Amino acid sequence: MSQSAPPESTSGGHPPTKVDCFINPNARAAQEMAETFIEALEQAGIDVTVHWMSSCEQALDDIANLPETDAILVGGGDGTVSGLLPALLERRETIGILPLGTANDFARGAGIPTTPQAAAKVISEGHRLSVDTGLVADRPFLNVASLGISVEIASLHEDRAKKLLGRFAYPIRWAEAWHKHRPLKLKITTDGKSRRARCSLLAVGCGRHYGGGLTLDEQAQLNDGMLHLYYVAPRNALHWLWFLPGLWRGTLKDGDGAHTGTARKVTIETASGRAKKVNVDGEIVAHTPINITIRPQSLTIFAPAERSN
Repeated sequence: MSQSAPPESTSGGHPPTKVDCFINPNARAAQEMAETFIEALEQAGIDVTVHWMSSCEQALDDIANLPETDAILVGGGDGTVSGLLPALLERRETIGILPLGTANDFARGAGIPTTPQAAAKVISEGHRLSVDTGLVADRPFLNVASLGISVEIASLHEDRAKKLLGRFAYPIRWAEAWHKHRPLKLKITTDGKSRRARCSLLAVGCGRHYGGGLTLDEQAQLNDGMLHLYYVAPRNALHWLWFLPGLWRGTLKDGDGAHTGTARKVTIETASGRAKKVNVDGEIVAHTPINITIRPQSLTIFAPAERSN
């Protein structure tokens, strides 16, 4: 397991007065929450310019060409924020998040509340937190990249159930994916040290939570400068149940089909050389072989003051 990480901290409160807010209209709760969020910001004296996203590609262009503002806000899930990172990382502005996704794992890790009034309050109080981001296959990412059963779950989520059931869709999809899943044979290299593994789930990232409630590592901090990883190789469905407490809490230990660790660079290859899909922040946007690296404290976000330790 990883060593104890340094505490996360926020800077003093410097509320923005003028912001640009990009909202994904396809996010699960967008229509219901965005108006309340914007109204709460305006009541706090913040001038809001709203941009309803027609596509991620268009939003990337809009952000790249945006005149200087106090902050850029994003309303969407982990996949939306992650997809906009190539443009956001080129800006100087602090990033605010309105969690509109199904699981909102990154927001959970950062302590950002999911109710629109409370999320707006975090921004209006102006406390900032510098967090790590990662790079996978030359694409910046926000939280966690994973292989195996998580890819099959993400594929099954491409229907109305995710929007209708929210986080309750995840257990259903886990059960469906298990019946279709075949373990992966991988070569995993961490900071130059290689090992062979046969596993059903491998996760590596700079965040703490992912997959609708799983925890990568209970000791992971959003700005500890390390990638945290684990993989598991359950023998059967009952063995999955053995792993569940550790997967939920982030307390997996080496042994009996599990391996954990930390690194600054992780390379993942398949033993057969055949490409396997990679789930990046809830979206299937990469495939093996891949290199994953850490970009320490490369993004500044608004976060609750109590995140300061």
